Amino acid sequence: MKKNMLKVAFMALGIMVCSHANAQLSDVLKNVAGAAASKATGNSTAGNVVSDLVGNLLGTTTVSDKSLVGTWSYSQPCVAFESENVLASLGSSVVSSKVETTMKNGLTKIGFTSGKVVMILKEDKTGTISFNGKGIDVNWAVEGTDLKLTFPMIKKGVTMNAKLSGGELQVAMKTDKLMTLLNAITQKAGSVNSSLGALNSLTKNVKGMYLGLKFSKK
Repeated sequence: MKKNMLKVAFMALGIMVCSHANAQLSDVLKNVAGAAASKATGNSTAGNVVSDLVGNLLGTTTVSDKSLVGTWSYSQPCVAFESENVLASLGSSVVSSKVETTMKNGLTKIGFTSGKVVMILKEDKTGTISFNGKGIDVNWAVEGTDLKLTFPMIKKGVTMNAKLSGGELQVAMKTDKLMTLLNAITQKAGSVNSSLGALNSLTKNVKGMYLGLKFSKK
């Protein structure tokens, strides 16, 4: 009888512990991922990588046409995730830090840096994207959480997730779409492919991770 009572007590204790553990699992994974990413990148602050990524989830709120009208200046690259569960993955966090570094270095090589790219979206759904002072015409449309940019000159379009936060616009897409977008804007396909080609191998096995660009409203 005593043995049965002890067994029941231990089972109850185990359920309580598991319940508490599940509630803390996400935070634990993020902390571990932050430490691992820090070690992998040489970052002195263990939580920096993950804390920087927490806000980079895909947008889930419908974006209005009116909110996108205006002038947007490119600020920085980022990595975006489908959900916090994906973000909390140790593997995804470590890979994302490498992806961000590769993106930043590659974009810098082709001259795609802060302030050098300006996107103007007009009310009539036309616009221009200027790169190093040279503009290219663009048409745009919004559907739900997606922004579609179409380049009439090259007859290509790119659909991306759009997320607005105050005066910041984050657009996120898969690697092949990013390459298409950069080729269209810079008109330097060879340079883009050689500088950012490594992104394909870095991201192909990571589900739920997207490459993003951030713009600030002027």
